[in-house]
Order: sequence, then structure tokens, then C-alpha cells
Amino acid sequence: MSELERTFLVDAPPSRPLSLLLLEDSALDAQLISARFEEAGIPVRLERVDNRAGFTRALAACSFDLILSDYNVPGFDGLAALSAARSACPDTPFVFVSGALGEERAIELLKRGATDYVLKDRLDRLVPCVARALREAEGELRRKRAEAALRKSEERYALAIRATFDTIWDWDLETDFLHWNDTLHQVFGYTPEQFGSHPDQWAERVHPEERERVVQGLRGAIGSSAEHWMAEYRFLCADGAWRHVLDRGYIVREPGGRPVRMVGAMQDISERKRTEEERQRLLQEAHRRTEFEQQLMGIVSHDLRNPLSAILMAGTLLLRHQDTQPWQSRIVARIMSSAERAHRMIRDLLDFTQARLGGGLPVSPAPLDLHELAAQVVEEARTAHPGRELLLLRTGDGQGRWDADRIAQVLSNILGNALRHGLEGTPVRVETEGLEAQVLMRVHNQGAPIPPDLLPHLFEPLTRGGTRSGHSDRSIGLGLYIVRQIVLAHGGQVEVHSTAGEGTTFTVRLPRLADARPASTDEARST
Repeated sequence: MSELERTFLVDAPPSRPLSLLLLEDSALDAQLISARFEEAGIPVRLERVDNRAGFTRALAACSFDLILSDYNVPGFDGLAALSAARSACPDTPFVFVSGALGEERAIELLKRGATDYVLKDRLDRLVPCVARALREAEGELRRKRAEAALRKSEERYALAIRATFDTIWDWDLETDFLHWNDTLHQVFGYTPEQFGSHPDQWAERVHPEERERVVQGLRGAIGSSAEHWMAEYRFLCADGAWRHVLDRGYIVREPGGRPVRMVGAMQDISERKRTEEERQRLLQEAHRRTEFEQQLMGIVSHDLRNPLSAILMAGTLLLRHQDTQPWQSRIVARIMSSAERAHRMIRDLLDFTQARLGGGLPVSPAPLDLHELAAQVVEEARTAHPGRELLLLRTGDGQGRWDADRIAQVLSNILGNALRHGLEGTPVRVETEGLEAQVLMRVHNQGAPIPPDLLPHLFEPLTRGGTRSGHSDRSIGLGLYIVRQIVLAHGGQVEVHSTAGEGTTFTVRLPRLADARPASTDEARST
């Protein structure tokens, strides 16, 4: 056995028989062919056919490693067999094993797609010829697979470029040749010929104010051990316009670290820049407008307190004067009532301004009995509303640490709303209930419920609920917002439940040990 025969078929070890299709009308010649493989110690699974029909049926499965064929088979010549095999199994090696073949005919067969040929009187060449044919077939198959993979990779690359609409560039650092893809023309208006292939021609189109920074950053990345580079700058288009771009590159280096190539993508981010700049402009404008409105509100409300205080003081003195006539007292009382209402509105405006500009309302907790405070507020309401029935229920321990003035403001505001919106002839109930770690205040009234669409916004500034028919609304819509700010500043919560059948109930939950801290706007919105 020759050395070539001993190294036969690395990819087809003896444990896997070689599958052969043999087109041969001579049984003796078929035995001689099979004997050559046996002598070489190569197991084979040989299927012999001797006519066109059998050959065609065998090819249908296309399950053979190799096809051997005589050139002269009765009713079926070698060229027809080769053509049928190439059509059915184009990747399977085809070797002619025949008698005398002229040189011209042999060359013609190889041109038509035959892998090789062996003369029957030289069967010692059969095994080496088969080994070579299989190796070549395996190499050809690997080449086709690699080409197919490359085509798919190129297709993915082309689709990715089309999807991202980025301008791709490839820079040979050794020759300083810069290649651009077709997107350069679609995005920036340049053809490759107009743009040029030298990096300096790219640098010339970087905005003068940013050119030095961008070029130095690029050169610095190449000269270091970095793998990536990124820069944002303005780029000159073919129509003379400047566009904002985001440019990113990857540096390819040799094993020793020497840079040899750089590949990157340049993305037009002009629209994103314009959107961001417009957003920032609108935010700044809204911030300035809000600050101006709040400062103006604070200044106006503060300056109005002085004349109102003078009116209230003068009215008090007139009511105490013994010579005041009854009709004069009625007029002064109306003046006092209007001034007090205006004073409350100004106080609400000041609290609102302080809460917005200062981040919340400051409180000064001190020991306090909430039951006693509720009794005082209810008694003042009875004096102001002699025709209404007010019920006060107190249970549990009412002791804790709170800001008395601020908590009285909370209860007065909620109770005033209940009296204003409650149904005439029905009582308004105030409850204070001491629990283990907190004290609850509830104010309940019967009447039309708060509209469901208003409930989620009830504690927002400048929000007012509906009023009873024939009753004027003296609120500017800040009372409940300030209530919430005060409660949050005490670390508590306020909520409302309102239905037609059960009426409306405001519930305030106050922890017994409140820390003095203003409630931030974020807390107010999240509670």
C-alpha cells in the first residue's frame, strides 16, 4: 500500500464506510474496483447500477460521498451520466473509471465538470485519485460556505447602514486613505469624488471653533492605547449648512499595539440638538415666568397687609365707640367682615408663595392637646355661624407635638369648607381620635358630593370645588393646598372621601412626634 493510500481521507475514518455510487455494466470490473478499496483497508458501502433508470433513482437521494462511472454503458454514455449527476448532486465528486480515453475526450470531460478519471488498466491510481477528489470537494464545500457566510455578513452590514442612516468611514492609517460609503452623499450632500479621500479634507469641514479640539482628540486616541474615539462637533455640508454630528470610531491595532486602521460612523444629530435646545429654552422661560409670578404675588400680598391691618384696627375702634349709631355699626361690621376675608386671602397667598419659593411651609412643633385645640376652633365657628349645628367628638389621648397655629389653620380651613358646602339644616361633625402613634382629625358634612373628576386635583393650588346654589364662593383656591402643605410639614397625611349617600369626610393623620421640617414640592405631589 502506498503512503498516499495510508493517509487516505482524514475526514472519513474507517469507522465510517465510504459511500460510493458506481455506474458499471461489468460485474467483474465492479469487483476489481471494490477489491482496490479492500486492499487499501478502506471500508466502503458500494451501490452498483448498470443503466440510466437505476442511476437516476440512486441520484435522487444524493447521499453518496463519491460517484464512479464507466464512460461506455449500453444505452447511457458518460456525458449523459455526468450531466445528470451535476444536476442532481452538484457538490459530489465525479470520477470516470473507464477503458481507453483519448486525451481530448478526457480534457472535455474535465471541462464539463468531472473531478478526475482513472483508466481500468491503471486501477492502482484509483484510491489516491479518490482521496484527492474528496479532499478537493471538501475544500470547495468549505469555500462555498465561507462565501455564503460572507454574503450574509455583507447583507447584514448593508441593511444595518440603511437602517441607521449613519455615514460609515474606513481609514487606512498606513496609507492615510479615507473611504466613505454612499450615505455621505445622502446625508451631507458630497459624492466621494467631491469630498476626497485624505483625512485633511475631512478636517477642513469641521467647524473652525471646534476643529483643533476634535483633531487633537482623534490624534490623541490613535497615539494612545485606546480602542475607541468619540466626538461631537459641527460639520459643513455641501449646501453650506452646518450640522451637528456625533462621530465614533474603532481603532484596529496590530498585536504590538501599532494602529493600522480605524473604522467609524458619523451620525447627523442636528434635529436632536434643536429639540434639546428648544426644550431647554422653554424650561428656562417657564422657570422665569413662574418665579416672576410667585415673586409678584408675594410682593403684592405682603404690601396689601398693611392697609388692611389699618382698616381692621380702625373698624375695631369704631365698634367700641359709645356714640356709634346702630346703622353705623352695621356698616363698620360689613367693612370688618370684608377686610377679614381679604386678610385671609392674603395670608393664603403668602403661604402659597412661601411654599413654592421656599420648598414648603416651616412649622414649629411644641406640646399640644389636639382635643383642646379642636374645641377652640369649633367654638369660634359656632360664634361665626350661629345658625348651624356643630358636633364635636373626642376620643383617646390627644397629646402630641405640633404647631398650634398651623394645625388650627388646617382645621379652620376644612371646617369652613364643610360649613360653606354642607347642606343647610344638617349638622357638621368634627372628630378627634387619639391612636397609638398618631391622632386623627375628621370633618364630615352632608350635601352634594365633590365631583369625581375634581377629587384627584383637590389639593392642588388654585383648585376650587363646586358651591351650593345661591352661595358665593369666597375662596381663591389655595386653602386646601396650604392644608396639605401644613400636614406634610408635620409628617402627616390628608385625604378626602365623598359620596352622595355618605357625604364628605376630610381626614387628617398627624404623627404624635412631628419633626419641624418644610414639605418639599415633590413630597406634596407624591402624597
